[in-house]
Amino acid sequence: MVTIWTPDLSPFNGPKYLALADAIAAAIASGELVVGAKLPPQRQLADRLKVTVGTVTRAYDEGRRRGQLEARVGSGTYVKGPDQPVPIVPAGGPLALDGAMAPLGPQAQMMSEAMQSLAKDSHCLYQCLPYPQDNGLGHQRQAFLRWLNDAQGLPVSDEQLLLTCGGQHGISVTLEALCEVGDTVLCEGMSFPGIRMACERQGLKAVGLAMDSEGLVPEALEAACRQYRPRVLYLTANLQNPSCVTMPKARRQAIVALCRRFDVWVVEDDVQFVDPANKPPAFFSLAPDITVFISSFSKRYSGSLRVGFLLFDAKLRQRLLFCLRASVWTVSSWQLELVSRWLSDGQMQRLETWLSEEMRARRRLCERILGPGLLQGDASSFNCWLALPEPWRANDFARAALEMGVKLRTGEDYAIGRFAPPQGVRLSISQPASHALLEEALTAVKKLLDDGPGLSQAIL
Repeated sequence: MVTIWTPDLSPFNGPKYLALADAIAAAIASGELVVGAKLPPQRQLADRLKVTVGTVTRAYDEGRRRGQLEARVGSGTYVKGPDQPVPIVPAGGPLALDGAMAPLGPQAQMMSEAMQSLAKDSHCLYQCLPYPQDNGLGHQRQAFLRWLNDAQGLPVSDEQLLLTCGGQHGISVTLEALCEVGDTVLCEGMSFPGIRMACERQGLKAVGLAMDSEGLVPEALEAACRQYRPRVLYLTANLQNPSCVTMPKARRQAIVALCRRFDVWVVEDDVQFVDPANKPPAFFSLAPDITVFISSFSKRYSGSLRVGFLLFDAKLRQRLLFCLRASVWTVSSWQLELVSRWLSDGQMQRLETWLSEEMRARRRLCERILGPGLLQGDASSFNCWLALPEPWRANDFARAALEMGVKLRTGEDYAIGRFAPPQGVRLSISQPASHALLEEALTAVKKLLDDGPGLSQAIL
């Protein structure tokens, strides 16, 4: 039976959704709402409180984030008991579409089970306490190698693998190993801001190149190679950030040929989550002798898991290892142990399956609200690129969206050097904690698209 509970929000300050979340917490603490009580449907409570349905949705999500409520699919929202596991929902702007992060589902349970198992393994605990003699413990490295060879289709030897403290660390180590101060690094015109930061820190010049619907334009690469004599080409061939383009195999082969011709290293950033069934051959598979492959588990698991890896030609090992030692000396054996267990028992692959299904469901929600064929990116992608219709300009669109409570990113946020980005925005549809919050954010985006720029956007 639905609890006919209508709180008084007047004692609580702040935004309406937080006031309602605080009222729920107070009612639970006082015993007014007991464990197992079903809260009113969102629309019914919104009508009683004279607030929007979105306000109630955000309040219920905040209650789940605090561990006080639980949502039961097809049933409603209930007060949780203290013995029930508390789901982890990211705090912060619930209508944020500006950060690509893994949606949270099985991860907390994976962590709980792995830590309980590790707590009972005294031998492994003692192994993880000292500085490791190598880059990770032996059994951890073997788990990574088996996973790379069997599940990822990347046959590598132990001499071709280095474990890092995440993808950004891998970028910094690689640039330090391959470049000298003053060298030029070529990138896609819009690229992950971490490459720009790493170049600035190491005294390297980053140059952005033209892109089209298949990614980096080979003719632009050839011209830049002649002009700058670069050391490195950095790119994201799978679900490029932020354009969400996946480069076809023929384009990859053309770029490999140019890099061989001009003696340029390829640094391939593969950190974006891609359904393994849809992955084209990696640059590392096409040209392992001139490619350094960078990836991490931040998109597969969560951003707090600072574990990544480099794959490379064995002749680079000592140079890369020296730079890694100089930066962090070693990677945490504790985190490596958790990841190696998930790789060995199949949990990481099961998590990837869940992520693919979850993102496909979110993409269907996007198509329903915004319309089919409007967004660029794979169906399982965390991000979507939205090319804006005229006369919208991207910065104006982003400001208007923020006024409606939705945060997103424009191409300008990713521009390298003086590259002129297209008029579009990146929507990180993986970020909202629930489908209801994603729907609320997308509905605001849809309204802006339908209404067009208002007079406030005009300059007289």
